[in-house]
Amino acid sequence: MTVYLIKIIVCSALFAAFYKVILEKERMHRFNRFYLLGSLIFSSIVPSLTFTQELQTLPIMENVITESVFFSEAGNAHQIVVANETNYLLVILLTIYVTITTLLFLRFSINLKTILNKAWANATIPFKNVKLILLDQSIRPHSFLGYIFLNAEDYRRGNIEQEILFHELVHVEQKHSWDILFIEIVQILFWFNPFIFLYRKAIMLNHEFLADEAVIKEYTDVKAYQVLLLEKISAQAGSFITSQFNHSITKKRLLMMTKTKSFRNSLCKQMAVVPLLGMAVLFFSTITIAQEETDDVQPKQIAVQSTTEGATPAQLAEYSEIVNKAKNDKGRPTRSKISEEDKERLQYLYLLMSREQQSQQMVMFMLFLAPMEKSIPTEQQIQSWKDAKMYGVWIDEKQISNTELDKYTNTDFAHLHISKLEKNAKNYGKHFYQVNLMTNAHYAAYYKRQLKNQGKYMMVFSY
Repeated sequence: MTVYLIKIIVCSALFAAFYKVILEKERMHRFNRFYLLGSLIFSSIVPSLTFTQELQTLPIMENVITESVFFSEAGNAHQIVVANETNYLLVILLTIYVTITTLLFLRFSINLKTILNKAWANATIPFKNVKLILLDQSIRPHSFLGYIFLNAEDYRRGNIEQEILFHELVHVEQKHSWDILFIEIVQILFWFNPFIFLYRKAIMLNHEFLADEAVIKEYTDVKAYQVLLLEKISAQAGSFITSQFNHSITKKRLLMMTKTKSFRNSLCKQMAVVPLLGMAVLFFSTITIAQEETDDVQPKQIAVQSTTEGATPAQLAEYSEIVNKAKNDKGRPTRSKISEEDKERLQYLYLLMSREQQSQQMVMFMLFLAPMEKSIPTEQQIQSWKDAKMYGVWIDEKQISNTELDKYTNTDFAHLHISKLEKNAKNYGKHFYQVNLMTNAHYAAYYKRQLKNQGKYMMVFSY
């Protein structure tokens, strides 16, 4: 999840920088409007995209990591899954996120309700396809959804110029308020992304460019409109979710009105968005290699002796007494606290139990399996295992950095075993498959040990 959020931030930064440097200064405001909205959505989707490349592999033993910890007779411990642990840092971060998001949503709701109440509680005058809302307080003209808010006295005295009214009418007709509502919701959900604030500012400035463009097209006198704007700009602001004259940077608006539009430049810059999208997909999506397995080798079932009648209560009590004596401070039995004599007694009592009784014990016994056959990986497999997001790699029972695979060739290994992590596994999320590799020397020692102990029982601790 952390990687996904970082990708969203970096991807949105890339699109925002491209807009600021390449697109903002061009008179192609409609294209820019959809670029800003689309890139904001795109930067949230791309990091979640996963492209899978099929790869055929050698037959491997596929195993799901389950909850158990077993110890071989040689004393080597192999932890497959550990008990669930509470991630307090994650809990704290989630609490902070939910708290801030809730507060921002409440603020948004209050502001939205306030402006709608103004629209519903004050005098309304139909004007073309919108409604003029006349307010008693001193305000500058601003719009929201299908409403244009005006000072009642200024309107009755005819102090509101037609250009100003038309400017706000354009905001309504082009539905700029929906863009603002959208960016506000995005800001509530992704408040931790600093580039959302840049997007919000750019979107609102783009709205002013669009409205100014429409006014100039309608009234043609650019210089007169510029003078009018300078007269109307003041420090007084309206609601944070309205389109207003005094919101945008006045200098940029004035310069944009007189800027000559170049069709060729605009087209080239619009076309430049295509490779930008491709680059974003390449760098921020996830590419995984699906290993298409053939003739999966299933793990052999370990047959453990049991009885139908089961152990007597006295025998179960004796078994529990030995196990309890070997427990550590965490209440878990340990190998070092069980003597050879106690181990032999536990094994004897365990084999007297029924299968149901055996399944309830923390200390269990399993037969040593016959040695696993050699399975040498391919070079293509080794390359795919370098993806640390997908694979955790163990060589000779020790976890390594995935990049250390660069030191090996496929013939350095005599056996491979891939296990899929369940969601309750300790490392789930860090990677999704565990790759266990044995070097030639380690496999030789393992093979010799398994042959020696074949048919014997090993003690298993199930936590």
